[in-house]
Amino acid sequence: MKITANASPKVEFSPGEMILIQLMIVLFVVFSLLPYGISWDYTGTSALTMEGSVTTKLEWGGLISLAALLLYRHLPITFADIRTLNPFLVAVLVWCLLSSVWSPLPGVTFKRAIQLFGIVMIGLSIQLAPKPLHLLLRWMLVTLMSILTLSLFMVILTPSIGIDYQLGGAWRGALSQKNELGQVAAISILLWQVRACIERTDIRLLIGGLLFSFFMLVMSKSSTSLIIALATSMIFHLLRKRRIHSDYSISRIILSLLCVMILGLYIFYMQESRFPTWPELSAPIAHIFGKGSDLTGRTDIWELVWLEIRKHWIIGLGYGAFWLGPDSLSQFVITALHWIPLQSHNGYMDILNEQGIVGLILTILCLLTQLVMVIKMSHGDRVQSAFWTSMLLVVIVTNFTESSLFRGFGFQNVFFIFALVAGTSVNRRLREAEELNEQINTPSMRKFSANT
Repeated sequence: MKITANASPKVEFSPGEMILIQLMIVLFVVFSLLPYGISWDYTGTSALTMEGSVTTKLEWGGLISLAALLLYRHLPITFADIRTLNPFLVAVLVWCLLSSVWSPLPGVTFKRAIQLFGIVMIGLSIQLAPKPLHLLLRWMLVTLMSILTLSLFMVILTPSIGIDYQLGGAWRGALSQKNELGQVAAISILLWQVRACIERTDIRLLIGGLLFSFFMLVMSKSSTSLIIALATSMIFHLLRKRRIHSDYSISRIILSLLCVMILGLYIFYMQESRFPTWPELSAPIAHIFGKGSDLTGRTDIWELVWLEIRKHWIIGLGYGAFWLGPDSLSQFVITALHWIPLQSHNGYMDILNEQGIVGLILTILCLLTQLVMVIKMSHGDRVQSAFWTSMLLVVIVTNFTESSLFRGFGFQNVFFIFALVAGTSVNRRLREAEELNEQINTPSMRKFSANT
């Protein structure tokens, strides 16, 4: 007999608890993607500043309360997962909380740090379930496909809301902007493929889901999401097979080359906000990346943010205390640019500004530890390792252009924290399953099993 990590023999879940976890997965996707307060008034307050609204507190406060209830009911497994958490994830959380001591807005910093702890609690509660990845994929796909379907209907029935005419007729559907719709479609494409690799999936449903997701991705006109969808799919299939000299060696080599090309394309797009032309592709690499030195206006923000970073580059200003819109500490940036940015469009710079070099080092160590975790995971569960590795690379790369890492209740940040929790939890279960299998396969245990 062989015990697997998915067996979770120590956790007995009631049907009611399983329903609660399924509900938490659905609501986390809805709350992190749909406009705050489920309102499509795009002339109102920005999404980021709405994080302090009563609606948001009720939404996420309810999810965190459900997570706390589930964790309390299964304390032995909860403590086992907490003890094995990525130590640098814990260090980042503690550092963010500690920064409220010197933050100019201690209440804001404390509240936002507590939000990160709450997200970790939700991730821990999901990992309590038997086969958490299966559960996460199934219910995330249900929710994401529902959002895409709702978006399609909003485009057809209320085009004034569902289509952003200022961006060339790009679809945003039920989301706040076209890039978010593209993100939903891109992650759906990856999830369909992962699900098909870990459980039996009707081929007609799979093809239909992939085609519909790809259609919505194209209509969103989100070039970044298109690149990410291609890159994550290739990385996933590249890593989920065991050896380069297997029957899939040619496919793996081709996928490797395509991954390099896609990432190079993304780097160009990150700098130029457009795809390269054929003359540029045929020109030397230096010519390709030597153009557009203003990085499509990002350097204007970066130069101003660097002025702030120099004042407190060691310990930072205080987590979540800078980008708070008009009349906040970022007002001098707004005044200089004559528009309202809510991030520097470089997540690592925002971490350096708010958490200092200490926080940035802890963040990098957290990412490196997660990489070690997914490598270890590959020895026992290659499909899951390939999936979480794809998500890790997405976060590392996109955080250079969009501030998402350890930043509020945005979908990418919440899901990545779930990935950090899963990395250590899955490895713990794999290790326990391996130890149990070794005990069962000892001569004395085999003799005992035969006699009984």
